[in-house]
Amino acid sequence: MKKINLYFVRHGETYFNTTHKIQGWSDSLLTEKGVLEATHVGQWINNNLQLSSIYSSDLGRAKCTTKLILSENDDSKSIPLAYLSYFREEFFGSFEGDRLNQLAGLLDMTQPVANDSELAAYVDEDEIMNQVKQSDPTHDAEDATTFWTRVQQGLEQIWSDSDDGDNILVVTHGAVIRKLAARTENHYYENPANASISLFEMTDVLNLTLQKYNQCH
Repeated sequence: MKKINLYFVRHGETYFNTTHKIQGWSDSLLTEKGVLEATHVGQWINNNLQLSSIYSSDLGRAKCTTKLILSENDDSKSIPLAYLSYFREEFFGSFEGDRLNQLAGLLDMTQPVANDSELAAYVDEDEIMNQVKQSDPTHDAEDATTFWTRVQQGLEQIWSDSDDGDNILVVTHGAVIRKLAARTENHYYENPANASISLFEMTDVLNLTLQKYNQCH
């Protein structure tokens, strides 16, 4: 039976992360700390993993993180690399750039929550996405169906391109990793740290098992 290992890495810290703003498909540069985080995880990967391929979100912060990881890899010139929109962060529509704590108001929360990760401890992840879309004045934000359709397309491409035993790096975003872990294990997970690694074992496109979550190196 074919089995592959997916090493999901969240991008390094950005300026929007430090100011607690909704980032989504918008972008901000990596901070100095974010550059160091990406460099360090790249060094760990070089010393501990033989990568078969790399897939990255096509958003700037993920691409920058990917390039920093590759700069530390002895096999950087021979590892296949693809930038895919499938692994972008959740799209928040007209709410992008707003403060993260404003999301709670969209769901009439009485508990004070600082961001969407804390919000997901009280409200189902898919319900949050659906409510954000409904509340978005432009209705451009992604609902759950749209989000999961594209993520599945990304996983399908990885599965199709891979061979048994492959170690595959996926550089993406906090909510993507968190939501995938929650859906896989039917359990709440807080947002992974910047440049952390989460390992999923994959035996089919929709058959994933979470092996490690939010491991920092």
